[in-house]
Amino acid sequence: MAKPPERKWRTLRKITPPQEMSFAEAVEHLPVADVIPQSEVEIPLVPVEPVIKEEEGPVSVLLALPVASTARLIRETLESFTAARVVVTADPLRAFELALQRKYSLFLFGMSVGELSGPLLYELISKAYVAGRGSRLLAPGVIFIREKDDPKLPESLSRDVRVKDVLNKPIRIERLLQSVGGMIEVKDPTAR
Repeated sequence: MAKPPERKWRTLRKITPPQEMSFAEAVEHLPVADVIPQSEVEIPLVPVEPVIKEEEGPVSVLLALPVASTARLIRETLESFTAARVVVTADPLRAFELALQRKYSLFLFGMSVGELSGPLLYELISKAYVAGRGSRLLAPGVIFIREKDDPKLPESLSRDVRVKDVLNKPIRIERLLQSVGGMIEVKDPTAR
């Protein structure tokens, strides 16, 4: 009687392409003379991009202040002595919209901006940032500008790390530049 022909089965190993070997498997297959000690292997460092990319260009500052003369003084000072681009508004609703539309490095708010207080405006913006404004979760620092008859900053807010300073009117240029100096690079006025 004749034997039936022997069947050859195809396995998955023959069908799938070979996978790449890991470093440890590659070292095992090298001849002993070619093995490099692990301490001499150099691993190239790849620069890691930051998760949050800030906008290139000038630093943006949002100034919400109802007094036009003081707002102009602050805007012109910051644009002259720093590389900041200052956006000015006297309307608290417009300030809220602007704060959510662009990325700012600093806020300057009056203690009262129209019918809304500056601290309340800042708290609303901070809550909007936390609630999901995108890649940025924390609102930038704030400097409050206080008129002579404005109430003092609440104790809870004055201890907040986000509040960088409170400027009392009349505003001196040196004091303003000193306040923003920690967040924005101030140019030397004597160097031209």
